[in-house]
Amino acid sequence: MSNNLKNGLLLATAIGIALAPNQAAAKSAADWLKGAVKTVENAGNSAVNTVSGTANNVANDTTNAAAQGVGYANFAAAQAKGYADTSILQAASEVASASRWSSLAAADTASQAMGFKNYAERMASDSAAVGAAEYSQIKAGTVSAYRTSFSQASNTFEAGRVALSPGVGRSYSLAKYFADRCQSGATSSWGRITPYVSKAQSLNANAKEALYRLLRTLARGSTPDQQTGADMRAVGEALGLVTANGFALVGNAYQSNFSVSVGGSGGWIAGVNTAVSLAMDTFPTNGKYNMTVAVSSGVQVAAGTGTLAPGATIGFGLGWAPGSANQSGVTMTAGGTAGGVDVAAQWSVPPSLAQALITDVANAPTEQKSMSMPKLPTGRSVKGPTFNVPVFSEASLAASLTSAVAAQVDSVCQAPGISVGVSLPVPQNLGNVTFSPGYTQVVWSGAF
Repeated sequence: MSNNLKNGLLLATAIGIALAPNQAAAKSAADWLKGAVKTVENAGNSAVNTVSGTANNVANDTTNAAAQGVGYANFAAAQAKGYADTSILQAASEVASASRWSSLAAADTASQAMGFKNYAERMASDSAAVGAAEYSQIKAGTVSAYRTSFSQASNTFEAGRVALSPGVGRSYSLAKYFADRCQSGATSSWGRITPYVSKAQSLNANAKEALYRLLRTLARGSTPDQQTGADMRAVGEALGLVTANGFALVGNAYQSNFSVSVGGSGGWIAGVNTAVSLAMDTFPTNGKYNMTVAVSSGVQVAAGTGTLAPGATIGFGLGWAPGSANQSGVTMTAGGTAGGVDVAAQWSVPPSLAQALITDVANAPTEQKSMSMPKLPTGRSVKGPTFNVPVFSEASLAASLTSAVAAQVDSVCQAPGISVGVSLPVPQNLGNVTFSPGYTQVVWSGAF
């Protein structure tokens, strides 16, 4: 209420009271003043509320438009998801759009399935640098997340190892022939991946953040989504492994795939070593890139450690293989060291060739061997357990090595898959080149 209006009412009321013939009339005049002031104040407040309401409606139109543009009914719904203002909403929308999400709401749904409040929280958390202490947690988390798949792959690996290992180290066996034919080509190819190791150790900021997110995705065991696909492509492009028409590191296998892996233990170990990999084709199919999660068991390079930024140590395995990422089955692996990093060459063995290798071992004659045992403290010798081992000969090799099998071995050996532990050099853990059967199992596949 304006001062002039208020003063006018006070003056009129004072005159009315002064002229009133009695006290009752004076009270009536005073009551009238109170009522008049309240009426004017209510009118003023109503006018203010109308102006304020109009302003809020204009603001809501703007914020609601931003919310609706990314899949929310209105700004209130977006706020309920954790977006406090329009600028945060729009920024999160741009990140989601860059990762090929149809809407921010869809990205939030996927993020909530992973235990995050929303997409913005997920990006902030997963993009942070991975330190050495957390990497140990990532390895442990990966083992836990894929424990069932680890067990299945390890059991299948063990069955293959029992069937094939007796022939790998013996003269004149088909497995030994396979190893000799492939190993020479593998060792000459190892050096080709060292430039990509250098690239992996000097990724730009965006590619590093993408790699951090991939490692955390593996540790959670989350189903890959558009963000995972975008991150794999970002890392592949930064490394120079993703192209419009495909990529060949070794041989002529332009239709190939690359992988980022986390292992249960670093580098090479004696016996079984299992790793989980995110693998993606280096070439598009119908405009999308095939992608898989694979569990591999055997003697192989898993995750090492490499300093990617001051104060941030990160470990991961980097791999390349011919063919699409959608491959499971028996593998043969040769390992050693090149350029200061742990390197392996791995071949996916076609089922028919794997069967020929197993049949060759099974058909070989055996001889009985006794395991040597240490003497007792009394000096008395103890006879160890006896077991049968295959006895391979040049004649048995000639019988199993048909022209079709020989051609298949040569074809497989032309393009080994190469993997490395991007790691501090630990050649003492590798020793001489080793050759071992293994197994890879695809546990999820999709396309982005």
